[in-house]
Amino acid sequence: MNILAIGAHPDDIELGCGGLLIKAASLGHKIYLYTLTQGEAGGNPKERVAESEKSSKIIGAISLWIDNFQDTKLNLSSELINRIEFYVNKAQADIVITHSLSDIHHDHKAVAESTIEACRLVSSILSYEMPLTKHFKPQIYYDISDVIDKKIELIRLFWSQQTKLYLKAEAIKGLAQYRALQSRLNTAVDFVEAFEVLKMCIDTEFKLWSTPKSTFKEMPLQELDQLKY
Repeated sequence: MNILAIGAHPDDIELGCGGLLIKAASLGHKIYLYTLTQGEAGGNPKERVAESEKSSKIIGAISLWIDNFQDTKLNLSSELINRIEFYVNKAQADIVITHSLSDIHHDHKAVAESTIEACRLVSSILSYEMPLTKHFKPQIYYDISDVIDKKIELIRLFWSQQTKLYLKAEAIKGLAQYRALQSRLNTAVDFVEAFEVLKMCIDTEFKLWSTPKSTFKEMPLQELDQLKY
């Protein structure tokens, strides 16, 4: 399957679904990453972009796209929707993973709202949580016990954000342990990433429905000011 993970800022994707992406890539699924800002409100944008590039290599992503929307200024708009839709089509995404609609950060919420509109033809859309996400209602639990150390390694790549408490290994592991306990999967599952379902389609064999690739059309778009293709 083609999986597209979307984040408002560098490190959002890694915090929310880094474990799932690492495992999916190792199983042969194609991973695509799209970040809408360069995170300039939280540090040097060149450093943050470089950190994301290193992270994408560890994940095993096919492509990393980093856009140049202004950090802290994201709003639900036709421009944002169209840009996200462009990358959904470019990735030919079967599954899109994005921010939670209930996230209190306005950038995150704007990305979540825009993603839903941009993914009209995508069969499955999930939302991830981060250590600071509030009002999150998990519906899917994914075991990342065997890759929790790799997820921590991903987060540690974002050295420019080292002073932020929610990026500490203890915070990341604590949330994953809490979701593992909540999932009641079994005693061997120590760390879990949780997801909300925004949309999910399954086939007659109860497998995730994969959108026919002929459905996707590469939309014409004016030249983008982005750093990575």
